Amino acid sequence: MKAILTLNAGSSSIKFAVFSIENNTLQKLYAGFVDNVLKKPVLHVKSSAQDKKISIDLLALSNNSHHTDPYERAIRDILDWLSQHNLEIVAAGHRLIHGGTKYRTSVVINPEVYAFVEQFNPLAPLHQPYNLKGYSILHEINPTLFQVFCFDTSFHTTCNEVSQHFALPKHLHEEGVRRYGFHGLSYAYVVSQFDRYLPEEKREGKIIIAHLGAGASMCAVHQRKSVATTLSFSALDGLPMGTRCGNVDPGVLLYLMDVHKMGHKELSQLLYKESGLLGLSGGISADMRDLENSHLPDAKLAIDVFAYKTAAWIGMLAAELQGLDGLVFTAGIGENSALVREKICARTAWLGAKLDPEKNINHASEIHNKDSRLSIHVIPTNEELMIAQESLRLFREK
Repeated sequence: MKAILTLNAGSSSIKFAVFSIENNTLQKLYAGFVDNVLKKPVLHVKSSAQDKKISIDLLALSNNSHHTDPYERAIRDILDWLSQHNLEIVAAGHRLIHGGTKYRTSVVINPEVYAFVEQFNPLAPLHQPYNLKGYSILHEINPTLFQVFCFDTSFHTTCNEVSQHFALPKHLHEEGVRRYGFHGLSYAYVVSQFDRYLPEEKREGKIIIAHLGAGASMCAVHQRKSVATTLSFSALDGLPMGTRCGNVDPGVLLYLMDVHKMGHKELSQLLYKESGLLGLSGGISADMRDLENSHLPDAKLAIDVFAYKTAAWIGMLAAELQGLDGLVFTAGIGENSALVREKICARTAWLGAKLDPEKNINHASEIHNKDSRLSIHVIPTNEELMIAQESLRLFREK
């Protein structure tokens, strides 16, 4: 059976999904990930058809232990598992966090494309090198495999140019120090679902999409195009996240360097791995579910700060849009936390947000009440399907 593989290689895990190509349509067959890639890799796979999950200890069962690179071992193990299920991978699509301002759509990978995007490694050190590594390993295993980069930045290339500037010397902007925005694959998918979920009169309107999860951001869209977003130069800006800090006064960093003698490595560890919900809660958890189930004051504080910051950014994005017609929640927290949605909407009532409590608690797709000026919805995201669709489109065009 011919299939498309989607791959999202990260610093400690590799996520993947497999879609069959039948009658010009895509059908998800499997989704999975390898966690603890560097130390104790375990392959987790879920079958869409059987709703069945399996876990395989790769250190114990891997046939690729002779490969020294743990990422290569893990990817080869994924391919070995897929080969046992009579799947012929004809194309692979990779989530690539950074494409700069050049790529407004997905591209077929060639040496020129690879060399261009590799230069963005310093701009996204915990994402870009690993995204590229996934492609390189697959290319080494099968040099003829059709492969595609799908960029998280592409959706935001339509943003207002003025909003892309930091108030820094001009030469730094020309060097690439500017706002880019990420989570674009998620936003592109959610926008593609407007016809299904939003009332007709709202679909081309001024909508804020809240992608709330371990990585969190929001995007203001008008006529289905990105106008502004909370993430900017790096994956640290904007909202607090699971372990990432969100926007912070640059003076804090100078203080930490001066008083606490923190260098690049220590700052990176603090801002990427020890902050966000985890830091706010005093180390209780980076997972919103754990915080909601905790009775400790620090857990409540983390939730309240997250909702407060999100609502404040909604106000800023509404100003960018010069109005607001609707609010859409997506991703892990946005789709599943009725409490977080309630707290955010309570703080945006001045914009016309009014929830229907029963619909919200029951996780309906439309959660506003009849008096709400804003249309408020929950739309599940599907970045993997977006990558597969783009890969199939380019595969057919080759």
